[in-house]
Amino acid sequence: MRILISFILFITAYTTATAQLKPGFDTEEYLEMLRASKQQADTALKKDKTPLPLHFKQIYHSPDGPMDNRWDMFTYNQTAAIVIRGTTGKQNSWMENFYTAMVPATGQLHIDDSTTFKYHLAKDTNAAVHVGWLLGMAYLSKTIVPQINKLYSEQHIKDFIIFGHSQGGAIAYLLRSYLADLQAQKIIPTDVVFKTYCSAPPKPGNTYYAYDYEALTRDGWGFAVVNTLDWVPETPFSVQTLDDFNSLNPFKDISGVLGKQKFFVRLYLKHVYNGLKNPSFKAQRNYEKYLGHKVYGFVKKSLPQFVEPTYAPTNNYVRCGTPVVLTPTENYSKEFPVTGKNVFVNHMFYAYYYLTQQIYLHN
Repeated sequence: MRILISFILFITAYTTATAQLKPGFDTEEYLEMLRASKQQADTALKKDKTPLPLHFKQIYHSPDGPMDNRWDMFTYNQTAAIVIRGTTGKQNSWMENFYTAMVPATGQLHIDDSTTFKYHLAKDTNAAVHVGWLLGMAYLSKTIVPQINKLYSEQHIKDFIIFGHSQGGAIAYLLRSYLADLQAQKIIPTDVVFKTYCSAPPKPGNTYYAYDYEALTRDGWGFAVVNTLDWVPETPFSVQTLDDFNSLNPFKDISGVLGKQKFFVRLYLKHVYNGLKNPSFKAQRNYEKYLGHKVYGFVKKSLPQFVEPTYAPTNNYVRCGTPVVLTPTENYSKEFPVTGKNVFVNHMFYAYYYLTQQIYLHN
């Protein structure tokens, strides 16, 4: 009997120690990550009712970056979690959000005179991403990559969850793409497994970046969890121009079609075409002017040696990742009443925690 009990305990311990991440949305996994992420919140969110983590323990606390970005490492058994902090109350943290011009998804940023950050986030040369969150990810990656390799070599940990809420979710997208390239270069071991939860995430880039990210995380390895009453995942503003379409499309050059029409019909159709085309291009240029060049001036106060990059001529922001849609339940409005005083009531940790429990655990 003792031998049998010892064998069962051994098998249980062995199974726990070698537990591996599995694809697919895991409710308890997501809730635990919310609990961990809530611990990073600044004083403005201390009243949020999301509880403490049940299993994961914090083992690393990164320094704050120049744009007030931070991340923490949590571990439980043989799984580690990279938890990225969202927007804080500081001005430079908000400037990172407003710095919404796009840059190509492959390139480099001259952050200061000793730091040039080279990155490759997508295979498609048309892919572009939010420059502010790319800056945040660039800083965090300096400590994230060594910590991954340290846990791998010292504790043989191969399973990593990447998690972020709000701004942290946007950065989590870009980090996942960046780490994939480091694995291709064998800077990070190729047998490390990443699973990504982007919670309440804004849109990180354009259509071609989204295609690449979703191909990278297909089959249940990358989720975007969204409360349908939360306005943050609807940002940044998106401007789509004719240049945002794939090269083979019927809108790029209509001269052939117009040439077959009668003269006055041709004039009218060209007028209509230009009336639809030109405003979007003007909007894109204004976007780059105000949310690129102008905001750069504010960002430079936190990063005085940062050289303004060449922006990509696109601001076609789209949703990204496999969606997990949280539709408010019958009692939701009682728990989270709209008073007009708190525009973030549907964006906070507990709103997501409450809905996830109601939809996935109480039904």
